[in-house]
Amino acid sequence: MTSLARALAAMTLGALVGLAAPRWWRQGGPTPGADLEVDRTRRAVSFPATLHPDALEEVDPAGHHLVTWVGGRAGHKALLRTSAPDVAVLDALEALGGRACDGLREETWTRRHDPDHPAPDLRAAGSPLAVTVRPPGGQERDVADLLEDQDGQGFDWRLAGNRALIEVWRSGCVVCLQSCPGGRVGNARATLRDHARGRSRFRASALARRLGEGAPLTVTLRLVPRELGHDIRERVRAHDQPKGPLEPGW
Repeated sequence: MTSLARALAAMTLGALVGLAAPRWWRQGGPTPGADLEVDRTRRAVSFPATLHPDALEEVDPAGHHLVTWVGGRAGHKALLRTSAPDVAVLDALEALGGRACDGLREETWTRRHDPDHPAPDLRAAGSPLAVTVRPPGGQERDVADLLEDQDGQGFDWRLAGNRALIEVWRSGCVVCLQSCPGGRVGNARATLRDHARGRSRFRASALARRLGEGAPLTVTLRLVPRELGHDIRERVRAHDQPKGPLEPGW
């Protein structure tokens, strides 16, 4: 191959990579209005959110949405509400190397009360994630600290994706507390069958209520090694979180 041919090939490859990447990624910053911060070293995406402790119990369905985009149909139903669109968060995590499963089906939600249908028993898969929150001037804590897990099922956050189903509900759900086809990130520890039968119940923790309605927080979704994904709360807390009394800001 001549020098000219090699140069042309490199230019073509570069153009294709640029076209495949989201616009914010090519420009080195977030899409206008997306309010995203991307840390390529940590493989993490962060965005601002506000805390709403009563939302988990006062909306229908209760105990279901953890983080939602305020522009979605479920924007008012989550414990944490953000100005960052769910699609932008998904784009960012995939650009960082995250692999979405896209294995949940529309019937996983619509047939959740049907005891004979297998779809509500499906679990979110995809790349494992750590989900943390941080107050202004404070340090990161596991998002589970904002929750009371009434049934003790725990958390295994997965990049479910569900891109093809976004237009079905347009919920704006970024993180769901169960394996839901309407969310970009799901909890593989709980199915929608569990939720329908009252086996996956959540409410705001004492810490969340102490922080109060409208408290500003930064939410971070970080891709983690697969071996951490099976027990994300205990292992990520032990690996990353500071010990001792509550840090400033909490």
